[in-house]
Amino acid sequence: MKKETLQSIGMAGGIIGLAAVAAWMGLAHGCEAPNAQNTIAGRVALAPELASKVSPTDTLFVIVRRPGGASRPLAVKRIDGPQFPVSFEITSADVMVQGTELRGMVDVLARVDKDGKAGQPQPGDMEGQYDKNPTLPGGKDLEIVIRKVY
Repeated sequence: MKKETLQSIGMAGGIIGLAAVAAWMGLAHGCEAPNAQNTIAGRVALAPELASKVSPTDTLFVIVRRPGGASRPLAVKRIDGPQFPVSFEITSADVMVQGTELRGMVDVLARVDKDGKAGQPQPGDMEGQYDKNPTLPGGKDLEIVIRKVY
């Protein structure tokens, strides 16, 4: 191949790589529909064998995080005394830091928390995650099944 062809291929690869990083971080806006609300919605179910482990005082947290990043959540929805299955919708109103937008690649998980305190899972807490993580906001039919007990 000619030197110019190899340079063109290399530049194209670099541009594609930068676009992928921008999409991953939520910096690319060209793919979003105008006035699209950045929401994540779906349903959390409990594995049948865990049904007896849930009490009326438990709290369900649906948590949105950046994949592979810090464990600090981007957004959280708190549901006290959940009755499974539970429908949820996370919007920009649920972000942890005001001014942060719900965009870019994210992981979505759900935790039944025994003491109702946000933080690291404790013994007895139960957790599940969206099987197709990472995903983009805009999903309306995410299904999460809680299967893991700490």
